[in-house]
Amino acid sequence: MVSNTEKRPRGRPKGFIPDEALDRAVEMFWEHGYEGVDVDRIARAVNVTKPALYRAFGDKPTLLVKAVERYAMTYIAPRMAAFEAEPDIRKAVAAFCEATVKSAADEACGGCMMAAATLGHSERVDEIRKRAASGLSASAEIFAKRFEKEMRAGRLTRTPSAKVRGRALVDLMQGLQLRARAGVSREQLLQDARSYTALILGE
Repeated sequence: MVSNTEKRPRGRPKGFIPDEALDRAVEMFWEHGYEGVDVDRIARAVNVTKPALYRAFGDKPTLLVKAVERYAMTYIAPRMAAFEAEPDIRKAVAAFCEATVKSAADEACGGCMMAAATLGHSERVDEIRKRAASGLSASAEIFAKRFEKEMRAGRLTRTPSAKVRGRALVDLMQGLQLRARAGVSREQLLQDARSYTALILGE
């Protein structure tokens, strides 16, 4: 005798790919912010059940944290790696700025996902703010170390300081992303980014 009330399998749906689901969550948090998206909506977007999404990533606050980590790995880490790998400091700064514009202007959401994710008043959003601030400080420190190295080698002037240059490059990155979010064209942003390079390098 066959029962009419078969239990639904508890495993992940066939074809469920966690990284693809995380990428979709990144896009949704990026576009709508933490409080503008619920788990049901994300589950529908990736064609899984809400329980399956919870089993894969935890609750919504945990999903946000993982989405921010995914964003940093996918969009920010490659820019930083390219900056550090380029031996010519002028090319390194220019390439970083251009990569920032490309990422911010080409994505459907535009701007910075971390900035969008930090909008809200929950405790987890406060945690993301702290993570974002820590990440920006770490990026500024990476830039500053490279600038200090170039200054000691005589390839950059001693002023402004390495720390000022590092923070300025981070602020420039955030400003470019904000302007991209506001609808400024990619061409205009690229033109401005190239002109800012000389300012950061003290030329």
